[in-house]
Amino acid sequence: MQSKRHAKKLTSSTGVMSSNKVETSIAAVDAGLEGAFIPLLRAEYIAPFVARLKDFDNNVYPLIEQAGLPASLLTSNHDYVSEQAVLNLLKLISAKLGSKRFSEWLFQVARTIFVPQHLAKITLNGTVKQAIVDFTHVVNLESKQTNVHLKTGLGKVWFVRHRLKNDPIESSVAEQFALTMMVELVRSLTQAQWQPADIALQSATEVDYLNVLKLNQPQVFYGRQVTALSISDSVLAGKVKLKNGWQQLMSPVVEGPKGFVESLQFALLPYLSLGRIPVTTAADLLGLSVRTLQRRLSEEGMSYRQMVEGICFKQAKEMLSDGAISVTQISATLGYSDVAHFSRAFKRMSGHSPRVFRQNISID
Repeated sequence: MQSKRHAKKLTSSTGVMSSNKVETSIAAVDAGLEGAFIPLLRAEYIAPFVARLKDFDNNVYPLIEQAGLPASLLTSNHDYVSEQAVLNLLKLISAKLGSKRFSEWLFQVARTIFVPQHLAKITLNGTVKQAIVDFTHVVNLESKQTNVHLKTGLGKVWFVRHRLKNDPIESSVAEQFALTMMVELVRSLTQAQWQPADIALQSATEVDYLNVLKLNQPQVFYGRQVTALSISDSVLAGKVKLKNGWQQLMSPVVEGPKGFVESLQFALLPYLSLGRIPVTTAADLLGLSVRTLQRRLSEEGMSYRQMVEGICFKQAKEMLSDGAISVTQISATLGYSDVAHFSRAFKRMSGHSPRVFRQNISID
């Protein structure tokens, strides 16, 4: 049973995580970003996570397909996947496992996959505060739909995460995932069973996963605009402590796509082998209405068909530059029904057949 300390729900007049001190500035930034791009996640994080579905189900592909993730996620080197599809997957896993088992599984996945992956991208020879600041830079650069920061308010330092709320269930599992990551990050940096003194949650009601995270001491405030943990000055000032024998292999940080069209192109790229994706299917995969998708493209001066053809043309040129990939293989990879159809489409866009285009590359 949760302690009574977990049952406190605050209004904006209470002062804790006061909206005019911490929340408003972040919310204003996010409001300006809404609709500016398609929310994406790096596939390098998601592919190992999806592979761990085999912990409880040997055949993971029905879940992958139901969530709307590309079936090739585990076998191909994609750059990004739609965040909406990942949220769909989290909801499905939660429903399949039940609340307690899902929380325990997510806890283990965060510790063994997501936290180590992010530790490989930040500096670990300074203080805990420096490492967390580096972490926020990585997250904000790679995932532009989420804002993560260290903020000072009411004499405390808060590790804050803010994202726009849509579907209540998606928001709940996304917040659980984020909180698990934040707690385990600090514990990994301190090599201690660290506990925040205060937690702020966007959830309007009490959540039971705090017990799985062994968070049975903090004061918890519900119904906030942000997810946040207070971190003491002594913890922040401490030197990073790493697990004995742990060696850091640095991984590159890649900035997320800029703008709506570029993010949409990356989001749809993993699905090209399925053929020409109808706009209705694309909208479902991305959590948008067809009207919104078409309106945003129109504002960029293009149609959905033009955008898809542009993706195919770009990929075709890149693959044609590799002489080891046959034109037949390129045609199949890009979802064309046959080589003749691909050749006609490519000639229409480039003025040359694929073979002539490849020959000209070789000559150059």
